[in-house]
Amino acid sequence: MEEKRNAYEIVGTNKIAIDRIKEELEKDSFIKEKAMETIKRISRKIEIEKQKLEATSSLSEKILINREIEKSEKEIEDIQKAYEKIYDREHRGKYNAFLDIVDKSKETMLYRNSSKSQENEEKNLLDEVPDEVLEEIKNRIRRNRPKKKNAYEILKISKERCDDRTRKSESIDDFLLQRKEGLIEFAKVEFEKKVNVDKKNEFGAKQKLKLEIRTIEGAYREIATKEKREIYNQKLADIERKEQKAIEDEIFKIKYDRSGNYEPSSIVTLKYQDFTKDNDKSKLPSVIISRDDGQEILIQKVGRIGYEDSLGVTDEIGEYEITRIIKDEEKTDKVYIPGLNISELFVDEKTGAFQNQAYYKFIANEMLSEEAIRECSKYNNGYLGEPLKDNNGNYFRYLDGREELSAVMKFYEERNKEQNRQESGQEGKQEKEGDERE
Repeated sequence: MEEKRNAYEIVGTNKIAIDRIKEELEKDSFIKEKAMETIKRISRKIEIEKQKLEATSSLSEKILINREIEKSEKEIEDIQKAYEKIYDREHRGKYNAFLDIVDKSKETMLYRNSSKSQENEEKNLLDEVPDEVLEEIKNRIRRNRPKKKNAYEILKISKERCDDRTRKSESIDDFLLQRKEGLIEFAKVEFEKKVNVDKKNEFGAKQKLKLEIRTIEGAYREIATKEKREIYNQKLADIERKEQKAIEDEIFKIKYDRSGNYEPSSIVTLKYQDFTKDNDKSKLPSVIISRDDGQEILIQKVGRIGYEDSLGVTDEIGEYEITRIIKDEEKTDKVYIPGLNISELFVDEKTGAFQNQAYYKFIANEMLSEEAIRECSKYNNGYLGEPLKDNNGNYFRYLDGREELSAVMKFYEERNKEQNRQESGQEGKQEKEGDERE
């Protein structure tokens, strides 16, 4: 499959270089400069090819040169399209939020339906992925599994045909027996042909024949009867489920994993304020919102991470506890979101009017979807990204903020170290008390 570069690479730069530039206007200028440089370089190449075209009289050379010119012109067109995706903050934000990279080079756009329940989101997850990207993921997973034919493939018969005849109560057992015996007879005939041509390799050919016969007979034993086929089909279904799970995990990782953006050096200082230490939890900033499927979510701001990045710009990230009922049990997750505006999530109790309906729907169904909470907790220590609005007034989730992500992951890192120190100290204290008692 042909590799596709992302928009940054097409214009002549890379996403990491752009992320390191703090000012948005500087990013705009840098991207424009790189795009123009790349177009100029390809344009010079086109001029050289045109000179070659005029200088040659060979028809075959002319065809090859014209192909190169067309290819270069297509490159310029691609650069212009890529530039339109990332030329300013709004376009970059939307591009980065919905465009993920497979193996750091594969583009993909993953659209989500905010009105779906968690079950439907997972069921339709593969439908959201472009066919070429899904095929690339499947191939990568299948390359890592043993290349082994199943019993139906060994006996050169369709599983669907066997299943269909079994459902119709038609006997297929005799057919499978005949197929087994026929394949063994065919293998013996092929063996005789090889030996007649090359007597020196008779021993090797005989061993290969024995292995082939054992394989055919083993496959037949797996599916010889209806009962055996039912058991064997369950095994195949389990393998398929595991592969499907691996594919879904890969897609989740593409959508949500930003751990590669984590750079501890980008955070100079880190301060954490825990609101729950000195306050009654009932007094904390909080709001209850509902997803489209009716599930209620309690959002409480329980802390704040203040940080200073390498350029000295201070900011903060809110720490929130998200509580809801899942399978009749209360579940609370801690997540981290910069720029969440709780005041815009309120609904007038008397009139039922939304403070900001679009923002409310986005936070309830997308920003705080079960899928997003679960996978960002898995990959990014609960960092959910920042809610932003594009030029069309649509909200989207910006996950690629390097400093904010680094602050959350560094905070987790420091907190884990502190917990380990406390646990080590507690164990040492218990050992000392034990020694004293002895």
